[in-house]
Amino acid sequence: MADPVVLRERIEIDPDRPLPEFNLQNAAAYAAKARRESQGEMVAYVCDPRIPYRHQDLESMRGFTTNGLIRFVEWGIATWRPMNRRLAIVAYEKPLGGRVAMNPASTITPLSDEAITRNFLTPAMNVLRDMSARGVPHRAIRPDNLFYSDANKRHIILGDALTAPPGLYNPTFCETLEQSMADPEARGRGSVSDDLYAIGVCLIFLLLGRNPVHDASAAELVERKITTSSYATLTAGARIQMNMVELLRGLLADDPRDRWSVREVELWIGGRRLTPKQAKLPPKAARPITIAGRDYDNVRSAADALGRNWMVSGEVVRGQDFDNWLRRSLTDERVVDAITKTVGSQALLAKTPDSENPRLVTRACMALDPGAPLRHKGFSAHVDGVGPALAMGFDREDMRQKIADLVNGKFIGAWMGLQTRSRSDLNEMYGIFDKLPVPLNMSGMGYGIERVLYELNRHLHCLSPLIEPFFVTTIDRLIPAMEGAAKGRDRPRTPIDRHIAAFAAARSTDVDERYLRALSANDTTGTNQTLAALSLLARIQVMTKNGPAPALAAWFAELMEPAVDSFHNLKQRKAVEANVARAAETGMLMELQAIYSDQKAIQRDQQGYAHAQQEHRYCGAQIEQLSLELNNREHMATELGEQVAAVASGVVGSLSATAIIVLYML
Repeated sequence: MADPVVLRERIEIDPDRPLPEFNLQNAAAYAAKARRESQGEMVAYVCDPRIPYRHQDLESMRGFTTNGLIRFVEWGIATWRPMNRRLAIVAYEKPLGGRVAMNPASTITPLSDEAITRNFLTPAMNVLRDMSARGVPHRAIRPDNLFYSDANKRHIILGDALTAPPGLYNPTFCETLEQSMADPEARGRGSVSDDLYAIGVCLIFLLLGRNPVHDASAAELVERKITTSSYATLTAGARIQMNMVELLRGLLADDPRDRWSVREVELWIGGRRLTPKQAKLPPKAARPITIAGRDYDNVRSAADALGRNWMVSGEVVRGQDFDNWLRRSLTDERVVDAITKTVGSQALLAKTPDSENPRLVTRACMALDPGAPLRHKGFSAHVDGVGPALAMGFDREDMRQKIADLVNGKFIGAWMGLQTRSRSDLNEMYGIFDKLPVPLNMSGMGYGIERVLYELNRHLHCLSPLIEPFFVTTIDRLIPAMEGAAKGRDRPRTPIDRHIAAFAAARSTDVDERYLRALSANDTTGTNQTLAALSLLARIQVMTKNGPAPALAAWFAELMEPAVDSFHNLKQRKAVEANVARAAETGMLMELQAIYSDQKAIQRDQQGYAHAQQEHRYCGAQIEQLSLELNNREHMATELGEQVAAVASGVVGSLSATAIIVLYML
């Protein structure tokens, strides 16, 4: 029996009690209970680490008590022992009646309009009004995410909205036209207007007891919505009570400006009858334009087709037929002006190289349908959905390349210039995208697509294989995680990689180009790169005040042994080894880094070594000279004998002469 997992000292989660009936696509459900306060049954969602959760909205939902929404209790990052790793966990009060529908294709007993209005629509409007006041859209409203809050299965509430990116698991029929055109992982944050549309879809499901279009493909639904309107597509000829038609037409309006607001729905609930505007279908051209073998007679359909068939659409955009279709068949000066401004004139297109075709298609799509997502090389995304898409698809080369091409294309400014509605919420995103091409196209550690990943996902945990199981989301958790990794058996050759460098640079302004440049310096031995990594992590340890990391310090001491062995003076080498051992025991990387970076000690050793080499050369020369002399000892003996004989004869002669003179004088 596994021990319970404790969340923030408040919630106990039982790994032995899964609740499969509450599972989400991205999170497994387990039974949970409060440790101290009196609380009903709870369900804890253990999130999939590959799917970014909505970190920025979690605290905003704390204390949310409005009926109509599964009540959020607590969240945190804890060690999930069954997987032996840290994971994000979100705990809610358990809905007592279970799910309304297990999947979008399920069938249920239809509900009356009165029951739906009283037990679902009214509380749902309270939820959306209060969530909007907190700046948090739900963006996960769909039939299989509705629950009965009571055991009698009367009151319907909205389910979880925090464990996955907005709109990720919403089927195409639950998403507005603009959102359904985007790839599911790149739909972006959206707004309460998107939630109101999804409420309208759920009303149809509850009224009919089924989803009339569950078997239609995503592309087919988008095409139908464009040509016949969402209301006509989603009702699919089904009989709807007359008193609900007005509400559904208001909620399912394809033009966001015509879609009913929360206030208008509340007025309808109160008995005031409103007249929804008629669906505004895109104007039809006098004759269609042919794209990839199919004919399209309006700009939205044409833009969608160009984006889906981008490999052959370049020739269409360049062709005279496309220009004629815009100017003569469509006769919409606004679209013609947007195309000229964004893509260029026909004469200019003729001079553009074929390699620019993908960019031309992207610009043509945004000019034809400014409200649609950006489409580039088969990737379709709203601006604020690019980050989550990269996070979920980072292990795929094609996804990394698509997003790199999108960033380098610098389309965001042109797209924002075409918007008819001000999107102040995207100004910050524009500023980020405008700066991304520079780090993206740099090859060193701390740059490249990894840097883009962390710049676009401010709360994503570091995906480095070294520390990914530790679920590091902030810079202050980096050193403790690396300390844990240093204790493992299968340590890599180096304590830092491209992910860790990019994560540190994106999360802290203190990690600047000085540190990143050193990490990418050419070094055949690897010692300089290890020292650069040590300098970077030492700076982070001091900055975050994490305390000692002895295992990590010992790892660096082991990696830097070649640097210590490079000292030539044996006494100095032993002294450095002793200093390194003491510094490693303290666990303070800055002390270790100071030893390896002591240029004076290195200079003294080099100077001493140079002097020793000079002495060695001098002694070697002396030894060589003596060796030569020893090899010629016979010749030297003869010369020495002659010299001795000459001296001796001179001395004897002098003595003899002296003696003769003395005798003579006597």
